[in-house]
Amino acid sequence: MLCKPFFKSLPLSQSIRLVPRLLLAARRLLSMVSLAPLAPLALVAGLPLALPAAPATAAVGPTVQQVVEFNRIIQPVLYDDETLQTQISPDGGQLFIVTRKANVATDRNRFEILLMDVSPARLAALAREGSRSQAGTPSASAPPHAPPSLLLAVESSRDRADSDPSLREARWVGSRTIVFRARMNDEAHQVYKVDVITREVKQLTYAPHSVLAFEVPDDLRRVVYVSQVPNPAREAGARAIIVGTKSFWSVHGQQDDLYPQDRLHQFFVAEAGVRMPARPLGEAFPRAGYPPLASISPDGRWVLLPTDQPARQMAWAKVYPQVAELSKQYGASAAVDPLGYFSRPTNYAPRKMMAYRASDGQARVVLDAPDDSAPGGRQRVDRLWQNGGTSVVIAGTYLPVGAAGGAKAADQAAGKASPEASHIIEYWPASGEWKHIAALKARLQKVEAAGGEEGRFTAIDGEQRRIFKRLPDGRWHEAVGDAVDGSGTVRTGEGERAAGGGAKRHGMSGGKGEEKDARQTWRLQVRQALNQPADIVAAGPSGGEIRLTQLNPQFVAEQWGTMKEYRWTDGQGRRWDGGLMVPADFKPGVRYPLVIQSYGFDPKRFYRDGTNDYDGATSGFAGRAFLREGILVLALPWRAATGAPRDEHGSIVAFADGVSGAIDALVAQGLVDRDRIGILGWSATGVRVQNLITFTDAPIRAATILDGDVNTLYSLTITYAFADSTLKSKEEGNQGAPFGETRDRWIRNDPSLHTDCIRAALRIESYGAEAKNNSDIYALLRRQYRPVEMLKFPEGGHALSRPSERMISLQGNVDWYRFWLKGEKRLAPVIPGETVQGLQAQYARWDQMALMKVEADAKPRCIRKAL
Repeated sequence: MLCKPFFKSLPLSQSIRLVPRLLLAARRLLSMVSLAPLAPLALVAGLPLALPAAPATAAVGPTVQQVVEFNRIIQPVLYDDETLQTQISPDGGQLFIVTRKANVATDRNRFEILLMDVSPARLAALAREGSRSQAGTPSASAPPHAPPSLLLAVESSRDRADSDPSLREARWVGSRTIVFRARMNDEAHQVYKVDVITREVKQLTYAPHSVLAFEVPDDLRRVVYVSQVPNPAREAGARAIIVGTKSFWSVHGQQDDLYPQDRLHQFFVAEAGVRMPARPLGEAFPRAGYPPLASISPDGRWVLLPTDQPARQMAWAKVYPQVAELSKQYGASAAVDPLGYFSRPTNYAPRKMMAYRASDGQARVVLDAPDDSAPGGRQRVDRLWQNGGTSVVIAGTYLPVGAAGGAKAADQAAGKASPEASHIIEYWPASGEWKHIAALKARLQKVEAAGGEEGRFTAIDGEQRRIFKRLPDGRWHEAVGDAVDGSGTVRTGEGERAAGGGAKRHGMSGGKGEEKDARQTWRLQVRQALNQPADIVAAGPSGGEIRLTQLNPQFVAEQWGTMKEYRWTDGQGRRWDGGLMVPADFKPGVRYPLVIQSYGFDPKRFYRDGTNDYDGATSGFAGRAFLREGILVLALPWRAATGAPRDEHGSIVAFADGVSGAIDALVAQGLVDRDRIGILGWSATGVRVQNLITFTDAPIRAATILDGDVNTLYSLTITYAFADSTLKSKEEGNQGAPFGETRDRWIRNDPSLHTDCIRAALRIESYGAEAKNNSDIYALLRRQYRPVEMLKFPEGGHALSRPSERMISLQGNVDWYRFWLKGEKRLAPVIPGETVQGLQAQYARWDQMALMKVEADAKPRCIRKAL
């Protein structure tokens, strides 16, 4: 038998020469003996085969289950103070938040609407009782002064994707009612209302398919909503499908399943709480980004709705420069495929505003011109009703060429509108009349109503806040003399007021005397930091704070490790601003294994499991659970802080530069072992990780791609007609299409044609029942006896949500990197349904892959030829 002393007695060069002969002998022994005696063979290649290791000391850090079951705020979605203010009741007395917590044992997610008393009198009383935060910031472990009360709970086992929770879009209607969208009893999303006093819940819609977005008037008599409607690729009674520009997934998916179908949306207006079929508003329309938001007048008489106009995109692009710019950047289909022969506009289409009478659906064009919304702003707030619904302020719309009321004086004098600027107008739906208010200087972000103050609004014009108020004669006047600070507070000789009108900073409107003074001194905020989970606090006038929630009392900062900002420079001189996370028992001078988690880093937000850019995109990132296993975590930002390319191919190359630069820096500082490094990529960073491990010599020992994109010919095929932006991205990434003059460039850049160059042990996770990316990579690696494993989650969404799926993904990745970076195995089942036999089978597969990796590593590295 082979033994470690034998190898230690030989010079390294002789040991390496013995590898091929020993591998042959090892294969013959595989079926007869344990892999344990073969450990020295892998040692020759730089890392031992994984062997059961006895635990030396108690682990420090959270388990995967503790990470999965972390209680999270999901509304406000972005954890921003500005949105938090909109969750305060109009009378200023109560605040709600929506939370989400997984239960691994039941495999269900629990969503709660929590209420807090934030009336000025209550906050003042809590302050008098004695704050525990006299130094300014409450202790992360201190309990709240006034724990929130549970208004409503919804439990769900059907959360397919983290980005589509079972309770969402809650909002106040008056100070006693909250309306929201939810999957009650695991059924389709419908609209509900709940009385905050009686706790009575009433269903408002009975849509046959899930409600995707909704609006209600003040009296709650009607609901305007949008749903996906059936759009099967195969027509009723047909025996064949004419594919045309139908997407690959719509053609090959189940024809009665809405999920793989090419999205077709329809707006409806329904009488609230009535089971009668809802009335359609306009025609059904195909996906072009997120469906737009409808706006219903407070009196319930009128509905304003932006409608996509893909057929007019190129004509409008010739007239309106911003439409031309957006078409070039986001509307690839119209630009490269004017015949619509192989693609459809799915990411961007200009849209015009329509007005509908709610009682009978009668339609009228507001302005025969596009708005200035980009794909990321399709659900912005750009309409504000006035006088109970008599008129509406519409912001961010262009004017028809030749219409009166343009931005420039010369144009106004000539009775023409400038096509270079979008505008703010006021519109009267009963008559169809409109009047110009102002021209915008940049693209509209949103408009904000003045809390409790009629005839005042703020337009976010690019980065500028512009305040408008109505004069006694009915005209609008811009308050250009008021100075606006960075927080949005206007300071004048009359004291402070929120830039949005009213008390924007604390979201309370109306009131007199003591309450008004209190509202000017208390601010409600989401408090979080890199190592502090998000909670709600009330900040007082003297700098003290009152903690209103403690959503995760089990969190102990001293046990969960520390994330710190980490900066480095790559070989091209670009600066990267990421984060480095170390365990609580970190030992200086020890070189640790490292896992790199891509997809972004925000230095101001709590880092729990994966990217903290947005709290719904974690998937298989285990984050702090890696620390428990003695593995450091590097959070990689989206792109370099300086000199970052914006094209797809340049971004792929820069990603590799950034990873290599980070490894060099961490190794030079004595923090990381260069031979024990892994990396994970999700979605858009999947393609970057795949190219990194295929085309560079970065010392990546193991990698994971989580439902990732990739620039291969197979991926180009299965994403056919899915999204025009996807086609553009793949061709940009490979420096051209896979035919004609750019064929050689595609061949050089397509990683599926160079799988023999991949040396990292690769784990691929694929979410959803349909055929997805990276199946070609997997098959080709298996064909070559390379270490690769693929997990398919048939019911998973792009960002996993079910507790069981998240446990399998996160714990699987922790196991994967313990095995490949530390040579360790988990001995006890921790995933519900897991057995000792299943765990043993996992490591039997990986032990076999470890031998394959030894052989692959002994081969010469690929040399990438220049074109």
